[in-house]
Amino acid sequence: MNLDNVRRDDWLVGGLALLLVLDLLILPWFSLGGSVTVGSTSISYGADLTSTDAPDGWLGILAVLASLFVLIDMAVERLSPQTQVPAVNGSRVQTRFVLAAAAVVFMALKFIFHLGHFSDLGFGFWLGVILAGGLLYTTMQARQGSPLPPPARPAEPAAAPPTGPAGPPTGPAGPPTDPAGPPPGSAGPSAY
Repeated sequence: MNLDNVRRDDWLVGGLALLLVLDLLILPWFSLGGSVTVGSTSISYGADLTSTDAPDGWLGILAVLASLFVLIDMAVERLSPQTQVPAVNGSRVQTRFVLAAAAVVFMALKFIFHLGHFSDLGFGFWLGVILAGGLLYTTMQARQGSPLPPPARPAEPAAAPPTGPAGPPTGPAGPPTDPAGPPPGSAGPSAY
């Protein structure tokens, strides 16, 4: 296993995919609760449901699988480049983008199917939205071939301006000479 092939962008995609899987499996997507009063007795109840729990837990499971496949595909490509696996349009980067988009679609469907329960959404849902958006963005950047912006580097000194045929000709004593002659009233060479 050679970690030299793993770039900074790969670590970012892998980390986002792993965090999204953990969010989908562990954190509460729906927080349900209430209380029932019978006579003078009040009974409170509450439950936290992850994305893989009902309602429509199958969408959460598909989102988990798509995120896991992003992570697995990237790990296979970087750690074992000689291994051949199926790819969308012959590109592993395109495959990861499609898988990330599928995870986003499954999460969006789960949200849309339960739009009436907007107030019951837990912090796991909101964190999942941020993670899924980040994963989709980073895989899209990789697909377009433009890596993420590099970290800021110290400024380098400016290079000297180029000289050559593109610039105005200079005389042997320095600044360019004016072909029209000196301006009127100046002490320039006399033609008489």
